[in-house]
Amino acid sequence: MIPQGRPAVTEADLAAVRGRDIKTWRTRDAEAFRARVPVLNPGERLRLYDRAQAEAYYAGRPLPALPSEPHPDDLLSDQEAADVLGISRHTVRAYASTGYLPPGQELYGRRWWTRRDVDARHAAGDRRSTPRETAVRDLAAELTHPDSHQPSAADLAARDRISTRTARRRLTAARQLGDDHPDTKA
Repeated sequence: MIPQGRPAVTEADLAAVRGRDIKTWRTRDAEAFRARVPVLNPGERLRLYDRAQAEAYYAGRPLPALPSEPHPDDLLSDQEAADVLGISRHTVRAYASTGYLPPGQELYGRRWWTRRDVDARHAAGDRRSTPRETAVRDLAAELTHPDSHQPSAADLAARDRISTRTARRRLTAARQLGDDHPDTKA
């Protein structure tokens, strides 16, 4: 997480400020620096540090504390957003590419989302589509209803905003469920 209003720096940035290349910085400075200055994004490949803390470390001053309370404009990585939403980091990126989650912003070669956007998606729940089992059961009930219009795969795809292939599979599963379970008949 990158706290709101607290710019982050990479190890390459720190090395450049010290007038060293990154390999030299990692050999000479990294161990002592990492022991005192906490990383903002633990477990990530690209380590990010709070700029104010890094500057205080090199100036020999006490490190300023990071905010203890979450702020709506904190930036969350895909993994942090995934933890909030209870999904995988791959799904977070898929949500962003399909518009289900805002696209976020790119910093340090990665995507970041505001806590506000992630919390809004979490509060809204998963209303993007009906879970498959429920959709198939509802469709089976619809198909067995005597006054029902029998939708085609194309009709179902347009209505439920799914692919025609998925609609064909859903129709097949619903017809099979309707044949197997008399309780779906109206």
